[in-house]
Amino acid sequence: MKKKIKYIKILASVIIILLFITLGGLVFKLFSSFPLYNRDLNYQTEYVADFANGDVDVNKFISLSEDFAIGANKYGYAVFKNPDKAFKTLKKEYKAGIKLIKKEYRLPPLLRSTYQLYKSYGWQVQNGTFKEIMEARFVSEFLDIYENSFTK
Repeated sequence: MKKKIKYIKILASVIIILLFITLGGLVFKLFSSFPLYNRDLNYQTEYVADFANGDVDVNKFISLSEDFAIGANKYGYAVFKNPDKAFKTLKKEYKAGIKLIKKEYRLPPLLRSTYQLYKSYGWQVQNGTFKEIMEARFVSEFLDIYENSFTK
């Protein structure tokens, strides 16, 4: 009887250890998929369009929403002054375009961890109304700037 209890305790301990290892791996995988802000890639100064750093129409973005205000990172690339706020506004104001991209390419929801997919497919949509297609293309254009806060 004592031997049986000892084996049950050992088995339970092994199961608990394996459970912790598995959960730890899942948590690590979840958080490592999120792009992280890099201070050098955050808004540092006003954006000046030039050949080396692109030609972003700052006035177009600000006319669509003040939340889309654009500045430049340390390297001169266009970034949103407040990327989290801009991303939330994009999701709120461009739902039709986002929905079209998601539906046409069977994508997961638009999140910080999935924005690359929407950036790649938004300009390629074929179906939908003219307004939805234009919104989808804007989503790609927006995300092209949004990614500058995460990648050099």
